[in-house]
Amino acid sequence: MKILVIGATGRTGKHVLAQGAARGHEITAFARRPELLTDRGGLAGVIAGDAHDLATMRAAVQGQDAVISAVGGSGIARTLITAMREAGVRRVVMTSSRSVPATRPRLAVTLAWLFFRAAYVDLARAEGMLQVSGLDYTIARATMLNDKPPAGRVHIDFADNATGGAAQLARADYAMALLDAAEDPALAGRAMGICGPK
Repeated sequence: MKILVIGATGRTGKHVLAQGAARGHEITAFARRPELLTDRGGLAGVIAGDAHDLATMRAAVQGQDAVISAVGGSGIARTLITAMREAGVRRVVMTSSRSVPATRPRLAVTLAWLFFRAAYVDLARAEGMLQVSGLDYTIARATMLNDKPPAGRVHIDFADNATGGAAQLARADYAMALLDAAEDPALAGRAMGICGPK
């Protein structure tokens, strides 16, 4: 597949690039600061730009089979949806947070919303935009991310509250799940929760 990765220089995005190339995909990195990509081996291309800029996004999505956005937000969703519709690119996977729909554990969710309310409200807005976009979207709601070595597996469910798994998730494992989702047409139109393995 030809896959555009938005947020390619982020801590998750770099894993998506490396793993996607290792799987044999034609990976194009999209980043505001492409100079941070010190290892470009295996990449089909690198595009410098701001994902909030519609003109840049229009050019970036041309010819792609799918888009993985390793960063979330309503501004990115807005430009991405418009550009993808115009280009006829349908498959998109966008990162979000497990805390957006969660109600349990109550204390942890309450504290998370207390400190990150603005970010979660914006992610919820982005999710809603994707859900009515007409695109083949998958929303990937991650639990707390860390930079520990990957386990090579994750816990996935489709409930508002986690049905299992660990509260922390290695970014490399999250990247694996994002790529798995992009490859799986059965996950189009779904929001999945992703936790670390027990």
